[in-house]
Amino acid sequence: MNTSEKQPHELSLLELLQEVESRTRTEALTADQQQAITQMTMNILQAYAKTIERPLSGQDIREIRGQTHVKRTLEVAAAGRHNILLVGPPGAGKALLARTVPSLLPTPSLPYPLREPPSNMSRNALIGDQTMPGELTLAHGGVLLLKDLDTFDLSFLSLLVRTVETQVISLPSQEGELVLPAQFLLIATVKPCPCGFWGDPVRVCLCSVEEIIRYRWRIREVVRTCFDIEIEVPLIGEEMPSSAPGESSAQIRQRVEVAREIQRERYAGATHLWVNADLGSADEVQQYCPLGVQGEQLLKAALRQLQLSPRQVLRVQAVARTIADLDESSAIQAYHLAEAIQYVSRFIR
Repeated sequence: MNTSEKQPHELSLLELLQEVESRTRTEALTADQQQAITQMTMNILQAYAKTIERPLSGQDIREIRGQTHVKRTLEVAAAGRHNILLVGPPGAGKALLARTVPSLLPTPSLPYPLREPPSNMSRNALIGDQTMPGELTLAHGGVLLLKDLDTFDLSFLSLLVRTVETQVISLPSQEGELVLPAQFLLIATVKPCPCGFWGDPVRVCLCSVEEIIRYRWRIREVVRTCFDIEIEVPLIGEEMPSSAPGESSAQIRQRVEVAREIQRERYAGATHLWVNADLGSADEVQQYCPLGVQGEQLLKAALRQLQLSPRQVLRVQAVARTIADLDESSAIQAYHLAEAIQYVSRFIR
């Protein structure tokens, strides 16, 4: 079928432009007429785009079958704005799950930004300059998704650590320094080893112990510093998906909004605290995350068995506070703390 026989909606962009050019001699048209034709073509394309556009799968967490424990972890991360690391083999759906997180966050007046920069992006594109903000600032107020964390340059990972800690980006300028906001929920995905199948019950890992150690050591600092929560994402074959859909993003978001409101009221008098992930010092955690006798005993046992660092202890309590908020519990119960301990990083152990 030649171009003339095609219906307008069957034409590619190139063919459409060629059709317009063949029917109008640009040299015989004024500049205003050419501009009018160009605008008309753009209007046609925009109208056609609306008729064919379909939403990306995975925007609602209900579309993903199985992975129930991962969905629960994403709910906790969204409720307390805790940075989360998803560890699993290729094809497990780590990025697909991560992309549902904006749909779990409290309903905003404007859509949350979801930035997903590639690992080969230039430094300027990542951090920005005096004329244009970079990805770290463009993600402000939303979600920054880093797929395959191990593929990012070490210089960027070092910058990421500072940004997560300070929540701003500092750039040199003619006035001395330009400071831009960079407060976001960080989600990253990573394989457990170079080949991706370490610990897999079916597929054989081809990596040596030395290769795995080197692989994990390279990103040890960013994992240790930046993430409150870590969860393993298995291949879906290890957990047969149910034919019945699970909870929708809207259902989970209702609980997240209640937990966020509890946090807003709790930190109303604090100058730099908005969500539980903002708890950084031992004094803050002691004030806002007190544990009962059973909780203290459980945390001490975890401290001995898992050899938790002081930073990890504080994060466990902050995450436990979020889990209690999701339960609308004023006190952190032992089972809240037990769930939080399950999210301690094993990637760098």
